[in-house]
Amino acid sequence: MTGVTLDAAWAVPGYTAATVGGQAVAVSPEAVTVTVEEPEAVNKTRTLIRHDETGFITQVILDAARPMDEIAKSFTEAGIDHILYDGPVDITEAYVDLSTDPPEIRPKPEVVISGEIRPIKADGVDALHLTVQPEAFTVYVWFENRLVHQEDVVDGGLEFAIDQAGTFRVTIVAAQPYKVGAFEVVAQ
Repeated sequence: MTGVTLDAAWAVPGYTAATVGGQAVAVSPEAVTVTVEEPEAVNKTRTLIRHDETGFITQVILDAARPMDEIAKSFTEAGIDHILYDGPVDITEAYVDLSTDPPEIRPKPEVVISGEIRPIKADGVDALHLTVQPEAFTVYVWFENRLVHQEDVVDGGLEFAIDQAGTFRVTIVAAQPYKVGAFEVVAQ
């Protein structure tokens, strides 16, 4: 194995070492400026994104034996909802906005939880009173990694009271395209 050691002098733009082709020569910054244009295919990652009728991303194909354009054509012929996208997509953070033409990849909006999330007394009376946007969602309450309560909410109001001590994880699942919201409540 051959090793290369670069000293601090090499960090100066335009520096040419004396051992490389003779005498060291200082070069102007304008002479150092080089533009390298890469081929289009090297610069972009073509991603095929399958989605359902709400824009929920069901599959992301980053690499395939066939070109993505051919796969997209096959999907179109088969009636499979999809789009081609330039770049990677995180399925948990994005959705397909079907209200635009053509459809676009957008970041999922956050569930907004308003109100004070604080420790409560485990007396069944002390309660958290929170407001959630969007107003329609399903709330799940977890205790020791087990689902202990589930409820559909349509008015954006969330009240939490319990008569058992412990730490409870509350998850809020709103309709597509929202991310899942979550918080913990300590009951003492």
